[in-house]
Amino acid sequence: MQMKSWQSLFSLALHVGCLAAQSQKLRLYVLLLLFAALLPVVLVKTNLLPDTRLCLGFYVGTLLELNYMTKNKGEKSGTASDVSAFCAGALGLLLVFAAGGGFLQNLVPKNDYQDSKLVANAKEEALNGLLRLRYKGQKANSLPDGNLKQMGSWSASSDTALEVTMEQPSSLYLRGFVGSVYDGSSWESISTEKAYEEKDLFYWLHKDGFYGETQLQNARNLIQDDSLSSGAETITIKNKTASSKYLYTPYELTDLPEGYTGENAQADSTLNARGLFGKRTYRFSSLGNLVSDFTTLGAKVYQTLTAGNSAGEGGVDAVSIYRSQESYYNTFVYQEDTALPASLKTLFQTELGDGGNRDEGHTDYYTAITRIRSYLEKNMTYSSQTDVFSEDGDFTENFLTTSKIGHSVHFATAAALMFRYYGIPARYVEGYLITPQDIEGKQAGDTIEIPGTNGHAWTEIYVDGLGWIPLEMTPSYYGVMEEANLKTGLEAKGKLAASIPETESQPPVEENIRTNFSLKLALFGIEKFLLLFLIVFDTFMFLFILAVIFLRAVTNRKRRKCFASQDTKMAVRAMAGYARTLYEHGEQYSQETTLLYKKVTKIGQKAAFSTHPVSASERHDTASCIRHLKKELKASASWYDRWIMKYIERLY
Repeated sequence: MQMKSWQSLFSLALHVGCLAAQSQKLRLYVLLLLFAALLPVVLVKTNLLPDTRLCLGFYVGTLLELNYMTKNKGEKSGTASDVSAFCAGALGLLLVFAAGGGFLQNLVPKNDYQDSKLVANAKEEALNGLLRLRYKGQKANSLPDGNLKQMGSWSASSDTALEVTMEQPSSLYLRGFVGSVYDGSSWESISTEKAYEEKDLFYWLHKDGFYGETQLQNARNLIQDDSLSSGAETITIKNKTASSKYLYTPYELTDLPEGYTGENAQADSTLNARGLFGKRTYRFSSLGNLVSDFTTLGAKVYQTLTAGNSAGEGGVDAVSIYRSQESYYNTFVYQEDTALPASLKTLFQTELGDGGNRDEGHTDYYTAITRIRSYLEKNMTYSSQTDVFSEDGDFTENFLTTSKIGHSVHFATAAALMFRYYGIPARYVEGYLITPQDIEGKQAGDTIEIPGTNGHAWTEIYVDGLGWIPLEMTPSYYGVMEEANLKTGLEAKGKLAASIPETESQPPVEENIRTNFSLKLALFGIEKFLLLFLIVFDTFMFLFILAVIFLRAVTNRKRRKCFASQDTKMAVRAMAGYARTLYEHGEQYSQETTLLYKKVTKIGQKAAFSTHPVSASERHDTASCIRHLKKELKASASWYDRWIMKYIERLY
């Protein structure tokens, strides 16, 4: 209710500001500035928290309107001056933001500035705003692109996010963002530096056709089993409202999407779309659902690689080549995707028991899966209504020990890190589900509409010899997708972890959950908002005053230079034109000044169009007319009008 009240108040303020700005006759320039300055006072009195984007848009619009009013006095809208006014104002705003940032950096010690939550959040908000502008379009759902501390309640639109066309409709996981690096507040894909370090490895792997995205298909080609999907089909995806930053592709991918080039180690983590605004339509080739049979597939691939013979259609060479390629990629995966913060390792040891010696091998997959699921089911509560965790500290640790309430983003994050505790490479994934219900009754070539509510976060683990496999670790999503029989085919050995003690009752849910509003208010504080506003506003006013003084000095210098020209005709032409500008600006002059102006008008025409020389007395009369016009113009104007004429319109 508070946010709705704030939006209503803000809308009313916008209307009042626009009406004041458009009232040229009342000259409400100062009122417009006072209105902008009084807004923080209103916020303090009403105890309302402003929306960052609305507030920024309001002040930017106010400054541009002020710039327009001062540049277009007395002119009709739609002229070239309109464009000039807007461009000048936009450039001025960029300078203000740049100077404001520099001023803040000098005002606050560097360490404090870099550690400032206000500055960090403002920077993050600006970057996220740019990404939303580039890729989001309409917001399909609240998937955070790995930014965990921006994730609050789960929300999604029922509008179509993706339109998928298949030759043989099947249920698939479509992964978009893949997080490999966890820092306590967010997931990130493999870093550019790490990708550069491994460029040679991935150059040779990709040259030979081995990609992390297509590994499942490569493994499928090693064995003969008619019960497993083997026929490739073309899939077309039209991205309607989902983020266009990523290409959403299944685990059964046979080739990278058409036109996708420049692959590196990052491509084996997240397929980022090319282009300034991403890509909305793309095609690729894929097998049918293999994920639901991954235990069967994994067992047969394991036997083939262990036996070292040509159990599949690729022959001995294909088996040995795949074994070699997988071993290199396997080494990279274990280096990159088993990293775990020391604080979480200690926490997991307390909560999960002994995780085994990871140097000797990982816990077997089935044991790890069942224990992690058991822990999350017994100790965590699923809810789409969660608070934003913006405090210091680790996101996962807060979820497991304090809030104990979360949705798929929370469960997928915690599970991925728990798998790492057991020595199993794991990653966090965001994407979309094509469920069995979505394809029910669909024929070849039919369009399958995937709503924003199908957006989801899940965990994927790396199964040795097979590749990345999605696992559902959010209890409320059990049974939504087809799942493999986990009791067979997961024979990989490792040191088993100690069992988890059973608990008989659910832990109590914290009653007083802080709202998003209170978290934001505690983080920013109205004082910090006012400080930032005053710094930016004062910086703008300082730069504005410097700019108008400089422009007036330049204009006056050019004017004096023309008036003092040795060429009498040139000087008179310039003075006559200046006199015309002054005369047209005023409304009423004395009879003496009016007659003198008419005389000077003829002198100016003579200087401009006649071959006759202009006398010294005529030059003197022209200069005298300018003095009379300025004297009467200033006498009839208020102090504010004189300031506008002097510094903004630069008439004298």
